[in-house]
Formats: sequence, structure tokens, C-alpha cells
Amino acid sequence: MSRGQQNDEDTNAVLFDARNEYYIGNFMGSINFVLPEQGTAGAELLSYMYLSYLAIDSGRIIASDIKEGSSTPLQALRLVHEAFEQPSRCEEVLEKLTDKVAGEEDETNLWHIATAIVYCYDGQFENALKILHGSTNLESMALSVQCLLRLQRVDLAKQLVAKMQEISDDATLTQLAQAWVALAQGTEQMQDAFHIYQEFCEKFKPTPALLNGQAVVHLGLERYEEADAVLRESLIKKHNDYDTLINLMVLSHLTGKPTENITRYLEQLRQFYPKSDFITDLDKKSTEFDRLCLQYDLGAGEEKLLAI
Repeated sequence: MSRGQQNDEDTNAVLFDARNEYYIGNFMGSINFVLPEQGTAGAELLSYMYLSYLAIDSGRIIASDIKEGSSTPLQALRLVHEAFEQPSRCEEVLEKLTDKVAGEEDETNLWHIATAIVYCYDGQFENALKILHGSTNLESMALSVQCLLRLQRVDLAKQLVAKMQEISDDATLTQLAQAWVALAQGTEQMQDAFHIYQEFCEKFKPTPALLNGQAVVHLGLERYEEADAVLRESLIKKHNDYDTLINLMVLSHLTGKPTENITRYLEQLRQFYPKSDFITDLDKKSTEFDRLCLQYDLGAGEEKLLAI
């Protein structure tokens, strides 16, 4: 084997590992695979390191490493970071991203993925689907599955997963997409999802993402002790994990735990994720509830005056 062939195989092995660690939610693991190769790595390998930095709220590293206006396709991830840092600029960032997608061939698929990520971040799932439509890239297809599930189109998500299985049934993303759809379908399919998450925990290592997948299955099948065990394990791995805190709130409610337990998890969510979808939606509902209560009280007071 020539030195060039050996280097190619080593690069492919690192890419495989970095990609899979990113998919299962072991973001530091993905970063650590890429860092030793950073000086010579191509855009595809580096993208998993930078996507992982975005996932752990360390996007400023991207802004430092990738200079504005550089020709690398990694510029797309710099724009994702800008959207995350300044949500008010999402429209401006999306205009730049969509111009790139429309104007140039996207050999790495990074511009399409980045554009879809920002659309999803901004709640524009239909537009994300339009950007990804027709792609046979598994990452684009998996992101499309997530968009369809957010839009409550489980039927279309299931069809797309079937296409992913035709391309590569054993691929990590295909297996994960199967699990997402199985969870969305409800109790009859949930055990299938559990087996996928369990297999990945054994094949790779347990991550909060995989453990929360198992927890959702346990919650759906009313296996509360098992749900508590995996959620506690997830907390050990990341004490403030977003999904873990939400699932612990659900578990506390379902098992009749004191209100103080739920409040504690909620306060942690407010502290670490003040602008998250969960907190934003909860606050909107709380404000609307208060408004309706006030409206009811005013109406009741008027009725009493009329009675007098």
C-alpha cells in the first residue's frame, strides 16, 4: 500500500468516526477526532467539528477560525453561527445563504444543510424542506425527516425513511431516522426505537441524545423506573441537558412528584435555555392563560353588578 493510499484510508476512517460521533450527540468526541487533523483536513471533515461546536454553544470558535468572506464552503457554518448569535438577523443571513444555494454548485452539501438549519431555527420548516427537496444525501434526508415530524407529517416522514433505507439501510442516520419516526407513531412502534437506541449505546457510547431517546420510549410505555434511571444517567453526562430536563419534568408529572420537583427543572431550563422553544412557548401559554383568567374575572364582576 502506498503512503498516499494509507493517508486516504486514515482520513476516511477519521471522517467516519467524526461523522458518527456527531450524529449520536457525542460532540466533544467528534471534535477530538478532527482536531489532530485540522491542519490538513478538508471542508467535509472540518464541518463536523464546527457543527459540533455549534451544538455545544461554542460557535465563536467558528467565527475565529473562518474569516468573513473566505471562499471555503465552511463559510456557510459561520453564517449559521451568526444567525444563532443574533436571531434578529435571520432574514439577512438566510438571504445570503439562499443566494449561495441558487448561484453555485454545492459539492459538499454544506450550503444546503446550513440554509435548512437556519430555516429550522427560525421555525420555517416548509422552506427548509424546499431547500432539501429531492436530495439523496442522507444528511439532507434526515433533516427533512425532522422537519416533517415537526409539521406532524409522520406519513411523509415514514416514506422518506423508506427511501433512506433503499440507499443505505445500515447507516447511522438511517437507523436514527427510523427511531424518530417510530417514536412519533406511538406505543406500538416505540419498542423498535428503543432497540435502535440501545444498539447505538452499546456500539458507540451512551450520550444524552441516545439516553433521552430511550427515556421517551420508557415514558410512552409507562416504564417510569426505567425512564428515571436513564435520565439520571444522562444528567451525569451533562448536568443541564435540555431534553433531559424536559423529560424529567414530564416524568415528575406522570409519577405525581411534588410540584417543587417540576419547578426546579423548569428554573434550570430558564437559567440555561431562556430563549428556547420550550420556554418561549410556555411563557406565551402562561400569558394567554393569565389574560383569559382576567377576562373571566372582569366578566364575572360585571354580572354581579348587574345582579345588584
